[in-house]
Amino acid sequence: MGDQAVINASTVDAAWLTEALAAASNGARVTGFTAASIGTGQVGENVRFELAWDRDDPALPASVVAKFPSASDISREAAKLTGTYVREVGFYRDLRDHVTMTVPDVHRVEWDPDTHEFALLMNDLCDSEQGDQIAGCAVEVAETVIDEAVGLHAPTWGRTDEWRSFDWLGYPDAERTMQMTGLLQMLLPGFLDRFAERMSADDLDVGRLLVERYGRWSELVTEWAEGPGEWCVTHGDYRLDNLLLGRAAHAPTVTVVDWQTVAVGIGPADVAYFTGAGLLADERRAHEGRLVERYAAGLRNAGVEADDDTIWDGYVLGTASGYLMAVIASQIVEQTERGDAMFTAMAERPAEQMRDLGLLDRL
Repeated sequence: MGDQAVINASTVDAAWLTEALAAASNGARVTGFTAASIGTGQVGENVRFELAWDRDDPALPASVVAKFPSASDISREAAKLTGTYVREVGFYRDLRDHVTMTVPDVHRVEWDPDTHEFALLMNDLCDSEQGDQIAGCAVEVAETVIDEAVGLHAPTWGRTDEWRSFDWLGYPDAERTMQMTGLLQMLLPGFLDRFAERMSADDLDVGRLLVERYGRWSELVTEWAEGPGEWCVTHGDYRLDNLLLGRAAHAPTVTVVDWQTVAVGIGPADVAYFTGAGLLADERRAHEGRLVERYAAGLRNAGVEADDDTIWDGYVLGTASGYLMAVIASQIVEQTERGDAMFTAMAERPAEQMRDLGLLDRL
């Protein structure tokens, strides 16, 4: 970690893959490979390596996936400024073994703290497919996603002080609130300008209110966590595009990826973020009460003292999360047509959710 040059997509070779996969290969050597990019690479570049081995063994992985910094200079600089890469590396290196959420198995982690270059070599979930944030998902999928959230929140519920030594893990405090307020105020004008033709005036006004009252919202979240609720580790960007959904019987039903926004926060916010952006409005209205009850019951089954009313209140507070992420993320990654459609959904749907549940009146 930082003692040698970090590999990148263009310098990967068979020797590096052999060394990185040594624990899974029982002495076999990679003799060749092909590489193909996965996804759009707005925040990070994902590459699938199809492997050739020096012996025929069905136990050897036929392919693996590596994640590297984005090829976009804009996205790379934004990631360095906001610490997104160090958080993802930190999660897999320091926190992965503390949670029961289904996440990829990582064979190799490389990180340069000076340049923020990194490499993550992971198992290839080729029998899973990325969720579609724009299309949304069925309630049955949402139930499984809610269950996975319990696997992150319950093991870390009320334990976050144990990891104060992890300097990459952001903790809520006055300085963080001030920094976020400044960042949101800087980025909001660009967001309003870009989405003026895509979103209604009412929905854009929600963004103005959230940024203006961000400090008040942070106070309410802190009061919840330090009162009836608790702090825990949160994903921070818990949405369909960051979930791999199994499409074969032997594949995990849901695998959670993209840990670049992991931080200490309130668990119900991840749930609210997901349902607010991932379910269409009528589906959300019909099912969100039951889904939140399912989440609260899952926490209790995992040993967390959490009553339904407290979790519901945390959920209502968390409905702002998706819109706030849309403001930030849309302005710090390279612009694409699909990206703009996705960020529109991430803002419009939570705006409606906040109006339905009364959060805006509390700010």
